[in-house]
Amino acid sequence: MLLASCSPNSSLQVVSRAPSGLDHRALTAALQDLDDETAGELGACVMDERGISCVNGDTRYSLQSVMKLLVAFAAFEAADRGELDMNETVVVRREDLSLYVQPIAQLVGHTGFRTTWLDLARRAVVDSDSAATDILVRRLGGPRKIQETLERKRIADVRIDRDERTLQTDIAGLEWRPEFVDAAALDRAIAEVPREKREAAQQAYLTDVRDTATPRGMAIFLHRLGRGELLSRASTEELVGIMRQTKTFPGRLRAGANGSWAVGHKTGSSGSYRGLTTVTNDVGLYWPPGRPAVALAVFLAKSPLRADERDAAIAKVGQATTAAYQ
Repeated sequence: MLLASCSPNSSLQVVSRAPSGLDHRALTAALQDLDDETAGELGACVMDERGISCVNGDTRYSLQSVMKLLVAFAAFEAADRGELDMNETVVVRREDLSLYVQPIAQLVGHTGFRTTWLDLARRAVVDSDSAATDILVRRLGGPRKIQETLERKRIADVRIDRDERTLQTDIAGLEWRPEFVDAAALDRAIAEVPREKREAAQQAYLTDVRDTATPRGMAIFLHRLGRGELLSRASTEELVGIMRQTKTFPGRLRAGANGSWAVGHKTGSSGSYRGLTTVTNDVGLYWPPGRPAVALAVFLAKSPLRADERDAAIAKVGQATTAAYQ
């Protein structure tokens, strides 16, 4: 197991230390224990003003829908630079839709659904809406432009390489086609993929560094976001407020928080392959009452556990975090 309990790298060093915070020695030991007792591989980092605690913190894990938080972040960053008006009207049409989780599809009739970029960013995070995400990706100039935003902000070990359409069809051994906005057409196409091609695509996904992050890189990003270092004050407050509204998988980090702590987060989940779920994720911020935010990044990979058991394993990281807070 790869373990760490240390201060963040020098470029992000915090000079003043909060009088309250995490006991990182105790938390590191707790993360080690959780990795040992959990079926699969647990990658987790927890960061506050005092430092960072990790287990498998430098291993890369697939982001899945956690990438939607990064897309929303890039949208707010573009707004801060004057390149995007978050309140501008946009019309979502059927041909703009994506695949799988996209509640916005229910609102798109023959004439389309009129909304704003701000609303699409909210839907991407709160509802994990793939269509809202992919529309934002296209507006921002594609995945490469989003990656350039991460690099410009010195966000290391976090990669955005594909939109949801491309990623999810790649995993299935397909290439995106416009007719796949129809879920039935997508299901038929997946069923027709030869077994050998589907197996090869799955194996490639398991080792692909694209669209991945390390828990350390994600925790540092979240900590800087919570401190207001990455966006303007108004954009930080808007995005953090959106994270607090997240509806998906409340049994993960939200269930692990102390009842008096506020929570903002973004989940991600993959499918299963040969009895193992490739990855189950939750990343976000905890706010102890009256104290600075604590950043958490949790990835559970290659796990045979049921969905509720995987959720509970992630919740235990949250419980260990609140228990280690002094």
